[in-house]
Amino acid sequence: MSSAFEAFVTVHQYQLAAIPEDLWLPLFMKLGEDYLDAGNYVELHYGDPLEGYSLHVKGDQSLSKHGEIFLVDHAWTTQPDSAHKELENNPNLLERLENLMDIEKEEFQEESDEEELEHDAEAIDTVAKQANVSHEVARQALEAEKYEVVNAIMRLTIDEDFKRESERLQDQVLGQLIASGKAQEKEEKENKEKEERRKKRHAEWVKNRVDNVCDKMWSYLQTYSYSILKQDGQPETQTAWYVNDEVGSALCHSVDPNVICVPFIFSRGASGMIPYTVMFPIKDIAAGEIMTCDLIPKTLERPLDKAAYLLAYENRILPGQEGASKDDIKALAKEFRDKLAKKNYQPSISLPAKGTYQRKDGQLYVYSTTEFVRNNLSLPNVKLTDTREKADIIWSSQDFLDWDSLKAGQMINQFRYENCLTQKQKFTELVQKTYGSPAWMPDTYNMSNQLAEFTGDYLDNDESHETNLWVTKPWNFARGLEISVGRYLPKIIRQHDSPTPKIAQRYLIKPCLYNNKKFDLRYIVLVTSDGTVNVYKMFWIRLANKKYNLDNLDDYEAQFTVMNYSNFPMTQLDHKSFIHNMEKQHSIDWCKVQSDINAAIKDVFMAAASEKQPLGLIGSENTPYESFGMYGVDVMLDNNYQPIILEVNFSPDCTRACQYDPQFVNNLLLATLDDKKGLEAFNVL
Repeated sequence: MSSAFEAFVTVHQYQLAAIPEDLWLPLFMKLGEDYLDAGNYVELHYGDPLEGYSLHVKGDQSLSKHGEIFLVDHAWTTQPDSAHKELENNPNLLERLENLMDIEKEEFQEESDEEELEHDAEAIDTVAKQANVSHEVARQALEAEKYEVVNAIMRLTIDEDFKRESERLQDQVLGQLIASGKAQEKEEKENKEKEERRKKRHAEWVKNRVDNVCDKMWSYLQTYSYSILKQDGQPETQTAWYVNDEVGSALCHSVDPNVICVPFIFSRGASGMIPYTVMFPIKDIAAGEIMTCDLIPKTLERPLDKAAYLLAYENRILPGQEGASKDDIKALAKEFRDKLAKKNYQPSISLPAKGTYQRKDGQLYVYSTTEFVRNNLSLPNVKLTDTREKADIIWSSQDFLDWDSLKAGQMINQFRYENCLTQKQKFTELVQKTYGSPAWMPDTYNMSNQLAEFTGDYLDNDESHETNLWVTKPWNFARGLEISVGRYLPKIIRQHDSPTPKIAQRYLIKPCLYNNKKFDLRYIVLVTSDGTVNVYKMFWIRLANKKYNLDNLDDYEAQFTVMNYSNFPMTQLDHKSFIHNMEKQHSIDWCKVQSDINAAIKDVFMAAASEKQPLGLIGSENTPYESFGMYGVDVMLDNNYQPIILEVNFSPDCTRACQYDPQFVNNLLLATLDDKKGLEAFNVL
């Protein structure tokens, strides 16, 4: 026992640091036996004092501070992007979570006789008019004839003798059909159609239930992180989202809690790891008393951020523990927006002048780790080299870190502090502190430190439920990774807890459409060392696969345009055809639209080139080398053809650009060197 317990402490020492030492041994004993004994001490109440479930000490029990420790099982461990599919494939889990989250489940309705007969007001009206009878008589005739309209009309219009002869002939034909097997074939066809209708109705019923759970789960999900070894032997941190069992999920929030809950990953050695939550009292708790924990993360310090965060748990908060009011949160957001609106920024570039690059032997040497550069650079007097120290120009597709190794006369394709543009939270900060809220930037919030500002903005538009849509994006991912669109406030608030920090940005609900589909435009922008902004004249169109609508926000092919990194087909469209069709479809002059796009792009880079770190590109030190930057700027148009800057991408993959324009890399390099031939491919802003 002693050696096993000591090994347990050694293996789990970092997790045990959050638990009183007196509880380590009882925890060890319970983990070894998977002993879930909380039910001996606690019980669930419904509607007391919350609308749903709450957790209380049993009437014949009491708990003393640090006197007990309980294991809480995890009812569900998931990832948000796979939650829907998991629930659709596990009806027992779906039903358990509905009960745990107090979601009223609508019973599945089998197809009624009236639905089987396609009880149709239009059919009744047709029969009534044709047979010159009342709607009630027409309905009875349709029911008698299995809603065969022609038969119902005949039933009401032919005389009795003819009707008897007709019925005799029908019986004769029916007998022949039965003998031939066609009647059975018809019945089988009808049964198959009925079953297909039932499957469709059942799938819709399950989907509605899953949607309800996937909304409500954000009031229950918790997280823990763990490390795995990748194939190259390097550790990688991953995060699991989980829902505690019925006991853990019934705990409500209080700023003065009487229990603590922490995730605990129990290592069984070769048998693997088992995740639990451990719960223990930090106060004496009397019989019948409600049990509470603090649901607010320690990363939130501002009172209004805490109050905003708790709106994700509205039905799990002890009365009187809500914190600041919604009106206080909305007032902060309004003050923030008013402050942004008053900005009147005039950029003033402070980058050093460009140098001249020409070697005595007439050769320029380029070192590049970028595949499309190595494959497409074909200028005379320019040679690739595998030695970075020998290179005049360094072109790297990875973040460059060895800045002190660069020498006088070298040029590199990165600005040292360009993450002020390429990381979304820093780009947001740059724009807000310079221009404030320009027309080309949607309302955007850093979910790590602007939670209350976002929530207040959302609440101000809460009545516009259908249009109060937001897109959440990771700070530093590209290619559409981990981006989601939604209107459910708790889900957006809980992005604060995401292991990948995110921004929330107002969704463009009225975009300009191309053939009724969303599109965005990728512009390649070259910024030279003195801050000159050059926009490549050719741009690339990324088109959604399905017609745009707001009915299904989870339909990737309707809501998003980046298909080349997914399993969806991608539409190829050259920029000249696009411009021609846009001018034809929308009766616009593209030159005016392009001028507005260029102006917005210039604004972005002028701000960066005018501000010092940590806000902009300008460092405090003088450097012997020079920089240039190539960026992918993604632009959408609203329904008034005004540009919206979506993001600025670091080291964009230009393989497709080289396929469209074989001189693409040559033009970039020549323009970097201020060569007139290369600059002809650009709009110099």
